Amino acid sequence: MADSMFEKGREGFLAGTLDWDSQTFSVALMDLDTADVGVKQIGSSTNATPIVVTSTSHGFANGDLVVITGHTTNTAANGVWAVAGQAANTFQLTDPITGGNSVGNGVGGATGRAVNLGPSASGDNWDDFDGTLVGAKVNLTSPTVTNGVADAADVTFTSVTGATVEAVAVFRDTGTPSSSVMAALIDGRQIVTCAAQAASSSTSIAVERLRGGIPNGTVLAFSNGASATLSALANAGDRTITVTSTAATITAGSRADSPITGSGLPVTPNGGNITLTFDSGVNRIFKL
Repeated sequence: MADSMFEKGREGFLAGTLDWDSQTFSVALMDLDTADVGVKQIGSSTNATPIVVTSTSHGFANGDLVVITGHTTNTAANGVWAVAGQAANTFQLTDPITGGNSVGNGVGGATGRAVNLGPSASGDNWDDFDGTLVGAKVNLTSPTVTNGVADAADVTFTSVTGATVEAVAVFRDTGTPSSSVMAALIDGRQIVTCAAQAASSSTSIAVERLRGGIPNGTVLAFSNGASATLSALANAGDRTITVTSTAATITAGSRADSPITGSGLPVTPNGGNITLTFDSGVNRIFKL
C-alpha cells in the first residue's frame, strides 16, 4: 500500500512528541465521499495553468499539502499538491517539491475529493476526519521502528458495514479526537515521477523507483499536461515503465497519480471482516 504523511504527524515524530512504539496509534477506515473539516468534495476544476479547484468553504490554507483523488476529466489534478492562491471557495495546485504550476488536461466537473494533509488546523487531528469513519477504529499492536520505518501487526476490522472505503487513516490515539494527531493516509495509490525527459513518441519512460506495481492499461496524467498509457505491467522497484507512443513530451520532474496493483482499495463493506495487510516492502506502513 501507498501512504502520505500528514505534516503534523511528521513534525511530531521529528520533535519527539510522537513515539511510534510506546504510544497508542489507531487505524480507521475512511469514506472520503463524506465531507469533514479535512475532507472536502470538489465542485469543479479548470483546464488551466495552474489548475484551480473549486470546493465550497474548503478552509484550506496556502502551503497545505492536499491529496486530490477520484477527479475525472481533468485527471491531471489527481495526486499530492501544495495549496496556493487560496480563496474562500477555490485554491490552486502547485508542485510541493518545485513550486511549479500544475497543468490541466480538461475541465473537471463535480467529482472526487480533496484531503488536507496539513499543516494547517484543518488537517492536523482526527477530529478533522472522524466524520468519514466506516465501522470502528482499531488500535495497532506490535509496533516496531527500524531505520526510520514504522511497522505493526496486520489489522482486522470485524463485521464492517457502511459506505465504500477509499482510504485508511493512521493516527496517534489519545482517546480524544481533537488531540489525536494524524500520522498517515493510506489510499492504495502512488506518485510516479518522470526521472528524465521523455520525448514525444517515446515508448518507455524513466521514472523514480516505483513504490508499488501499476496495472497494464493505466493512463498516467502528468503534471506538465502530457499523458502516457502503460502497455505492460510495471512492478514495484521498476525505474522504467513501458507505454504506448506518447503524444507529447513529458518533462523531467513531472508527476502523475497512479493506482497500485493489488492495493485492495477502494473496497465496499458487505458485513464481513476487512483485513488490512501492511506493505511487506521497504516502506512498511510509512517511512520518515
